[in-house]
Amino acid sequence: MSKKIGILGGMGPMATVDLFTEIVRNTPAKTDQEHLRIILDNHPQIPPRVPAILQGTESPLPMMVESAQQLEAAGVDFIIMPCNTAHFWLDQLQKTIKVPIYSMIHNTATYIQRDYPHFSGKTILLASRATIQTNLYQNDFHSLGLHLCVPKDQDQEIIDLTIKEVKAGHIETNVYIKQLSTILNRYEMEEGILACIGGCTEIPLIFPYLTSDVVKINPTQLLALMAVEQAKGIKLTY
Repeated sequence: MSKKIGILGGMGPMATVDLFTEIVRNTPAKTDQEHLRIILDNHPQIPPRVPAILQGTESPLPMMVESAQQLEAAGVDFIIMPCNTAHFWLDQLQKTIKVPIYSMIHNTATYIQRDYPHFSGKTILLASRATIQTNLYQNDFHSLGLHLCVPKDQDQEIIDLTIKEVKAGHIETNVYIKQLSTILNRYEMEEGILACIGGCTEIPLIFPYLTSDVVKINPTQLLALMAVEQAKGIKLTY
C-alpha cells in the first residue's frame, strides 16, 4: 500500500499547486486509482517568511505547526513543504510532530551531488534574500562537499522583485524576466556558471520564460519526484 503524502502549503499558493501538479505528472499510473493519496493544507495566511527572518516580524512557525499537526492527525506518512525560506524553521517544526518532514533543500543538494557533481562551484542560487542570508542551501551543499555561488547584491534586488511579481500572479507577464535572463547570461559568460537553482518556489514558475541557456534546476520538481518514490516505494529514473 502506498504512503499518504502531506503537503504543508500556501507559501505561496501557486507554488503549492505547482508541487501538486508535479507529483501527479510524475506518478506512474494508468488509472485514477493508481495515483497517490495526497492531503494538502493550503494555508496562505501563514505570515511572510522573509520579513520574519530579516526584520523580526511575526513568526510563521505557530501557523506552520498548526498545519503540520493537522496533517499528522489526518494520517499522512510524511510531509513536504513547497517553500524554501520556510525551511529556516524546519528543525523546530519537526520537533512538534512525529511524522518526518523531508527537506526540499537537502533533496536538491543530494541530487546534484549524485548526478551533477561537476556543477559544484558553477551553480548559482536564485532564492529569496532571507534564504541566501541564512545559508540554507549553502550549508547543505557544503556538508556534501559542494560549492554554491550566490548573486551579487544588485542582482539579488532583481531576484527579489521577480519573486514578488510571481506572488502577485504575474508569471509570463513578469516585468523582470528579461533582466533576470540578462543576469544569468552574464554569470554564464563572465564566471562560467553552468546551472541555476530555483531556490524560491516562485522562481521555477518562470523558468519556461527565461532565455538563458544555463541548466535550470527545479527543487519543486525534484521534491515531487522524491515524494513519489517515498510514497510508492519505487525508484524513478530522472
